[in-house]
Amino acid sequence: MDLLQAINELANLLIFINATLFYIFVFGREVKALARLNMFERILLRVGLAVPSLGALWNVLSAQYPLDIEILINVGYAALFTWASIFHYKTFVRNKS
Repeated sequence: MDLLQAINELANLLIFINATLFYIFVFGREVKALARLNMFERILLRVGLAVPSLGALWNVLSAQYPLDIEILINVGYAALFTWASIFHYKTFVRNKS
């Protein structure tokens, strides 16, 4: 396995873990802002958070070697979901428990 493939695998693992955590942080407790959304918006949010997580897991399990630009995108998504889960935990979960 070369360096780019290892980076891609790590990025996909981070996407899977942190997108799943973010999903749990958002939907694992009662959130008043979410209660104000209509059913379509809640479903869209659930699908929008679940699909990247499952796609990243699929990428890890299939161990495919994507184009370099896709690896760059995966690293960006990994950073974004990692930040989002940490921020949401610090701001909403830990302080509200």
